[in-house]
Amino acid sequence: MFSNFTVKHGDGTLVRVPAVYGDPDRQAATIVNQNSENTLTSVPKIAVYITDLDLDRTRLSDATYVGKVHIRERDVDSGEYTSTQGSQYTVERLMPTPFTMSVKVDIYTSNTEQKLQILEQILVFFNPSLEIQSTDNYLDWTSLSVVELEDVTFTSRSIPQGTNIAIDVATITLKTPIWLTPPAKVKKLGIVTNIIANIFGSIGQPDPGYIEGLGVDVNAGSVDLTNLLGTEKINCGNLGLVVYGNSVRLTANDGIGGYLNWRIILDQHPGKYRAGLSKVFLYQEDGSEVVGYLTLSPLDNDETIMVANWDEDTYPTNDSISGPSRPNGSWGTFDAVIDPQKTGPNGSGLSPSAGTRYLLIDDIGNDINVDGADAWKNSDNSDFVAEINDIIEWDGNTWHIVFQAKENSENLIYQTNIYTLVQYKWNGISWVKSFEGPYARGEWRLEL
Repeated sequence: MFSNFTVKHGDGTLVRVPAVYGDPDRQAATIVNQNSENTLTSVPKIAVYITDLDLDRTRLSDATYVGKVHIRERDVDSGEYTSTQGSQYTVERLMPTPFTMSVKVDIYTSNTEQKLQILEQILVFFNPSLEIQSTDNYLDWTSLSVVELEDVTFTSRSIPQGTNIAIDVATITLKTPIWLTPPAKVKKLGIVTNIIANIFGSIGQPDPGYIEGLGVDVNAGSVDLTNLLGTEKINCGNLGLVVYGNSVRLTANDGIGGYLNWRIILDQHPGKYRAGLSKVFLYQEDGSEVVGYLTLSPLDNDETIMVANWDEDTYPTNDSISGPSRPNGSWGTFDAVIDPQKTGPNGSGLSPSAGTRYLLIDDIGNDINVDGADAWKNSDNSDFVAEINDIIEWDGNTWHIVFQAKENSENLIYQTNIYTLVQYKWNGISWVKSFEGPYARGEWRLEL
């Protein structure tokens, strides 16, 4: 606001008064003065600077509050808005922190007339305060504020003036409540690809005091949420997915007809697909979702393959399996997948240290060969027996079974191969890669 004031010279011309932030460091001030103490400051001029910033405890609110706003844009075609709906977003605004800021405005003038012209243009706005709007973004809930006039110092000179020729400065002190706001979370809304319907078996009893013609209807009982018959998930288009490594392919839900062209979905929402930004969500058995960022494979002319960049932060959490020597921070990992019939620690290529873990894809000994394998004997020459799918750990002298597969036929376990960083899932029967495989309708969704 301070850059719009003018003064009128004796010849009738109007000159705009420059306004600058008046708190430069010593180096900047030296450059402005051309490295000389003899450089005169031009007037009139307005300098604005901050003097205090205090936390306003009276305006503190719940720091965990998040305000959500759903936004729908108009579509843009060739730089012009159209009549159709465009992108959709959810903006999550985090609670800002309140402060009170004190500002001083120094007015440099060469004579009293200049000073009065500038002051009368500024002070007329305050009665005793001035409402301001810091931005025109209607999503900014801190844009409105008020500036209060605290004090006016008419002159910096003293009486008698004597031989002092310093420039006369009038100072206005202002105070305004402000907010320091953390960055908002902007989420792009995708298409609806999943519908979840809960089916209940009965309704509750109506009001026992019902009299026909009065009160509530006898059939107006509320839903009985204790009798849930089941939950039905339906994908729009009734399509399935097959995930293998970084490849995501679209199939008919019955699996018949091979892989489908992704344009079946993308063409229904023209302009929504964005390579590397559109996302697929895969529902997991533990209730979590694995997220991948999709790009149509440039090597597939049939456009049946989406290449997914998986977000490792969304992988299911590894389960901690305790052991005798391995640090507890690594209880969710193992060191290698090995075939103990071909590889062993004693002269067969492995040199385990205390805490080393292996996932077995074959037996070490069995019910018939109870003495185990010679390559897997303990340091005291005692036998060690383990079965396929077990996880074993070496403590420096003895092998231990830390995960016994046959005892966990009903448990869902996640572990990561620390060497390859591939996560595996024990489904009660075998170890498989944690989220690879087919996904039927209702087990996945898209966000374009």
